[in-house]
Amino acid sequence: MTTETDDLTFQSHFQQIASAYEKGVGPTTTRLAATALSHLPLSTYTSSSHILDSACGPGIVTKLLLSPSPYVSVPGLPISPPPRVTGIDYAPAMIESFMANKASLNWTTADAFAQNSEDLSCFKGSEFDAVVMNLAMFILDDPIACAAEMNRVLKLGGHAVVTTWNVRRAAEVMQGAANAIKPNSNLKPMHIAPEWTTKEKLQSVMEGGGFARSQIEIFAASPNWKCGSGEAIVKALSSPMWTAKIWEGWSPEEIGRWEDEIRNQLTDDEKETGTMEMTAWVCVARKDV
Repeated sequence: MTTETDDLTFQSHFQQIASAYEKGVGPTTTRLAATALSHLPLSTYTSSSHILDSACGPGIVTKLLLSPSPYVSVPGLPISPPPRVTGIDYAPAMIESFMANKASLNWTTADAFAQNSEDLSCFKGSEFDAVVMNLAMFILDDPIACAAEMNRVLKLGGHAVVTTWNVRRAAEVMQGAANAIKPNSNLKPMHIAPEWTTKEKLQSVMEGGGFARSQIEIFAASPNWKCGSGEAIVKALSSPMWTAKIWEGWSPEEIGRWEDEIRNQLTDDEKETGTMEMTAWVCVARKDV
């Protein structure tokens, strides 16, 4: 479980990277979100349906629900007529990005505000047809409280969809580069507690939140990080979104080694295809009581 200090660190991090997040990882997280949404009964949603985009970031899930995507095609998306979508995120800068997307893409049925996903007391019980949380559960201070709140605000028969990472090749590459440059620094780029890469952890959290074991399904997904070329991988993993924190206190000489050390970590296949393996778990939990 993360500590309160970790929680504040994550909040500060996402506040700082909000403007770069969608550009940097948007296609990968969009592919994962699309896989997750494909497990929902999309054809049953109408203009009277209400969906919560929890830890919404710039609105990647909402964009799939309400706008055509250039990255993926999922039957039933976008939903027409559009349902009501509410986005929440504890980083105000992410909400600003969400609202910018709302304005540019004309999301007339969407709104968003800053709110911690562990506390949904601003919503009444049985309010939502679905709650979606894409790649956020593992950074929360109390994920079981979050799952319990999802359960509370869902309508009977509604679904919670939660995604977490399994294999994160990008993290392995950056870890290898950091170790080569500063072997005794204890740096952990893109760190996630190891138990969060297992489907058993996700299962236990959702059960702890009150979802019945018989109503929980977990699927594997492979969104991968597709950069297009080996050099594009080097550029992506040299983005300030990742390196600003890693490079704190580094000398110019150490920083200057980063790109070459990233190249050294890449396999021949990664250099040729420009793709890093990124696999994930998709949990779909139905509220039955």
